[in-house]
Amino acid sequence: MVSRRAYDFSAIGVRRAPLLVVIGSDAEAGERGRGGFRMAGNSDIHQLIPKTVPFDQLNLGRQFLKAHDRPDPERYDCVLNLVTDPDQHPRTLERLRKLLRPYHGRVINRPEAVLRTSRDQVARRLAGIDGLRVPRVLRLRNPRPGGASAAVARAGLPFPLIARLAGTHTGQIIGLVEGAGPLDAACAGPGEFILTEFVDFASEDGLYRKYRLWSFGGRAILKQAIVSDRWNIHNSDRARVMRDRPDLIAEEQRLLERPEGAFPEPIHAMFRQVQQRMGLDFFGMDFGIDKSGQAVLFEANATMSFLVAAADPRFDYLDQAVGPASDAFARMLLPDRLATSPAVVQLPQGG
Repeated sequence: MVSRRAYDFSAIGVRRAPLLVVIGSDAEAGERGRGGFRMAGNSDIHQLIPKTVPFDQLNLGRQFLKAHDRPDPERYDCVLNLVTDPDQHPRTLERLRKLLRPYHGRVINRPEAVLRTSRDQVARRLAGIDGLRVPRVLRLRNPRPGGASAAVARAGLPFPLIARLAGTHTGQIIGLVEGAGPLDAACAGPGEFILTEFVDFASEDGLYRKYRLWSFGGRAILKQAIVSDRWNIHNSDRARVMRDRPDLIAEEQRLLERPEGAFPEPIHAMFRQVQQRMGLDFFGMDFGIDKSGQAVLFEANATMSFLVAAADPRFDYLDQAVGPASDAFARMLLPDRLATSPAVVQLPQGG
């Protein structure tokens, strides 16, 4: 259950390990081919932990709950919570909340804050920010036949709507539904469904652009700006659409010249307001920019991937975001103790 690195803590002048890293899953974690466990809904930013930082790892997944070597959080200066999806792992987040109740140290992304970051809650929290259009979101739990269209009519949501199951990411949707009949068919059966107002964010050239800004301890880092010929943008669209378009590659490179993104000032001002409202120490935000220059929210949470590798060498410039992100992450993690080395380390996903 606990994965400990072989460090002599007395040699670095501390009486306890500085960092406890928490992962976990409500479901059974799948075994990885080379050892450890695969768990969706856990952040990948553990790879930004500097090599100089010793840590212990705690897995709160249900198959590890009976382990007897669970560490006491009070032994640590800081707890880093990597359980990031409130829809996939609410029970794990609640276990962590109870575990940390008597803890007096620093917690990065408190479980209470993560539990308030489902798509519908974030849409309500970010509504009204200057320069940001937040599509309305409706959550349905186990709708009866015809219940989805009735709920949409009561809420006054216009078609088309994006339908997805709660807790899904990476562009996974049920579909874009155009009317009451298709909506009720899409939301048939048990489950929790998320219905999102569709906003056309195509640029003047007819292409769609998705920007991913991250916040680490209040510092903004632009990770990527993907251009696609369709609104539901995937990472694979980079190779499919951008690879043979040097103009689109140059456009992304120009944006990445500044770590926070070379955006117009209204976009930076908008994101500062988002940072203030989210209540998280680290999170990412995906958004587009419509023809009027207004940002359009796609999602904001701590679950989205940060370290996404691009196999094509034409996109090697994406790695330049890792250095500033590593520095911001280290400063956020243990500001009084860490040397802000940009070195990164792989954290085994198991216990």
